[in-house]
Amino acid sequence: MLPPAIVAVHLLALGAFASPAVRLAADDWCAAARIRAYGSLGFIDYYYFKVNGRLVYHLAQVLVFADGLRGARVLPFVLIVTLTVGIFIVLYLALRHLQWRWAAAAAGFLAVVVSALTFFAGNVVYQILFWPAATVTHTLPAILAIWNVILLMVAARSPRRWVRVTAVVLALLMGFAIGSLGEAFFVVSGVYAGTALLFALLARRDRRARFPITWLAVWLVGMLAGFAVLYLSPGQRFRTVISYTQEQSSPLSVGGLSETVDGWLNSWEMILSQPAYYTAVVAGLLVGLLASGAALRRTSLPFAGGSWTLPRRLLVAVLPAVLVAIASFGVIAGLRYGYGPGGWGYQRAWTSFLIPAIGTAALYGAAAGYWLGRRVSGWQRSVAVPVTAALLGVAALFSTVLLGSIVPRNTALVHEMTLRAEAWDQNTAAVEQQIREGKRIVRFTPTPIATSTEPFRYTATPDWAGNCAAVYYGVDKLIPSEEWLSTPASADWRAQHPGVR
Repeated sequence: MLPPAIVAVHLLALGAFASPAVRLAADDWCAAARIRAYGSLGFIDYYYFKVNGRLVYHLAQVLVFADGLRGARVLPFVLIVTLTVGIFIVLYLALRHLQWRWAAAAAGFLAVVVSALTFFAGNVVYQILFWPAATVTHTLPAILAIWNVILLMVAARSPRRWVRVTAVVLALLMGFAIGSLGEAFFVVSGVYAGTALLFALLARRDRRARFPITWLAVWLVGMLAGFAVLYLSPGQRFRTVISYTQEQSSPLSVGGLSETVDGWLNSWEMILSQPAYYTAVVAGLLVGLLASGAALRRTSLPFAGGSWTLPRRLLVAVLPAVLVAIASFGVIAGLRYGYGPGGWGYQRAWTSFLIPAIGTAALYGAAAGYWLGRRVSGWQRSVAVPVTAALLGVAALFSTVLLGSIVPRNTALVHEMTLRAEAWDQNTAAVEQQIREGKRIVRFTPTPIATSTEPFRYTATPDWAGNCAAVYYGVDKLIPSEEWLSTPASADWRAQHPGVR
């Protein structure tokens, strides 16, 4: 497990230590500017009633930008650490209960691989990890859910009443937070929590199922309450109206369902075209092969105990994939409904279902590896040992190569972020110097990254990014700097302003 683990840790360290290079981009300009202009409560009020209605999202933005850019610079590091540690704890507790061989090593390996793939295998790495406007809405909710599952696992084993009461209260609060953060993970969490509650109810006669039933029910109630606050908000209705740039079929019509299915299939086509994602299956296979030398402990849990009939085996084999399919379809349908016909293409929102999808792929790989290893171990030792060694070597090689394939482009992104941070700071210093000279209309040099919207980028629509940047600096207007006007990047802007030299 060591070679692929080293590559995964390298990617995570690359992202974590790139945190100081984060600067404002696109929507961040508006959030930081309006927090400074309106104050915390004024910002929350403005965004809830006039922008998008995501109450807890607005609160989180206030926390991120409360101390200038410090929160935005720390956030990627926090996301990486909390996701990786959270996945590790969940897997470690589960594997330890099953008496899995090397539970800590296996859980740690899968945790770093799943986290590395979540943040760095897709096409929108910057938006998923380094852009607070997206990470708070689409990356943070899954992390909150993972840590709440950890609280459930710990509280379910604790005999202390106050521990269980605390876990239930936190489930209500975190459910509300997730429901009002955004629609995407609300769908994903609802699918998984609803399914878990169904199985818990089937085992309700076992007293050990009573606490999980209570916890899951409270979690769902909290999410529904949070989503109601979001969905019924004036800001949400305003966002939905302006997002429709063209007429589209009703989501429940035949045409609407067909378009949603097309968007869903296109999404998975784009995901499966990324070779790095297959690392999850190969890494799981490696772990399963390594653990196949010993039989698993039979569990007595109310959800997993009893005889394993053929229908039950088929259910366990198929259900995880079905849940991923349903959750991902729900996300795409919600995006298309909330953002118009092209809304399904907001890849930053795919993180909501990619995290459980990658984890599910790794667990499928582990199950396959364990099954294969147990079969091979029954052969003659002279054959079983070299075959197992070959399988382990191939799995280690493939997982290392697949993960390594995304290192260069992520290294290039971090380098680009570093250069942008230097240019951004120099530009801010130049703007502040003009302000000290008493100017109210100041020259500004945009520094886009990852196709972000910066001042002067769009010429046919109101320059909302430029307006927000002007509010951020406290000036009347921004105009392009002479240095930027001499670059090819300004060609479109100059074409719309022929009098500018």
